[in-house]
Amino acid sequence: MTYAIGFLNGILRRAFEILLWPFYWFDPIWGMIFISLLTGVIMVWIFGKVSNQKRLREIKNRIRGNLIGVRLFQYDLGVVFSLQGKILRDTLTYMRYSVTPMLILIVPVLLIIIQLNLHFSVRPMEVGERTVVTATMRDSALLKRNPVLEVPEGVRVETPGVRVDARREISWRIVGGKEGRYSSRVRVGDDAVEKELMIGSGWGSVSEIRTGAGVLDMLLYPGESPIPGSSPVESIQVNYKPLELAVFGWHIHWLVLFFVLSIVFGFALKGVMGVEV
Repeated sequence: MTYAIGFLNGILRRAFEILLWPFYWFDPIWGMIFISLLTGVIMVWIFGKVSNQKRLREIKNRIRGNLIGVRLFQYDLGVVFSLQGKILRDTLTYMRYSVTPMLILIVPVLLIIIQLNLHFSVRPMEVGERTVVTATMRDSALLKRNPVLEVPEGVRVETPGVRVDARREISWRIVGGKEGRYSSRVRVGDDAVEKELMIGSGWGSVSEIRTGAGVLDMLLYPGESPIPGSSPVESIQVNYKPLELAVFGWHIHWLVLFFVLSIVFGFALKGVMGVEV
């Protein structure tokens, strides 16, 4: 199972890096717009394939007809109430036919969101910027072995490790000295666990957390391979700053923007694609 998820993560991460590569030199909003447009197309296409389009179209036409009837017979309360009852019944039937396709859509949308989190949740450290690296041990007793953070040239550790025994954590403050993608290590005795560090002024695939080999962890944090269960280190997190997305001067969370744009694009294209939604 873990091998299959790791394989899927590798394919999806590479696919999204290829899709977003042309946008890395521009404002990240353009990359978000492109992926949202692509997601809208995918959602509408899948919905059209897994739903009963003929039945949905019939129900929708009945609802339209009954709405026209309400307007035509608005002064006849008996007819209006009868038509409203039919509209309510057809609306509930329409929703029932839509539930299964929507549940199926959850899977690809979640996979897309996980990959987008890797690209749009945080940004790399800037040159000269400071941040904190936190390692969580599997047992608080391991903190007594004085874990150390090893960094390559281009990154500098400014403080000794600060321990929080109750949370099994130890943290260091680092500063970025030169742009690049680096590999740091948290060493506990003879065991060492690597963690990717990103320093630069742009945006892209930034792995904030490297964590254990659980299935859920592998799904949620696909940026790096999982930490083996035999390691004394449970997770390593770099406290990157959030990536800001602005629309007409308004800063909007990437997840909200993704949902709004993908739904708008989906509804805008459903007629072109000939799909009832």
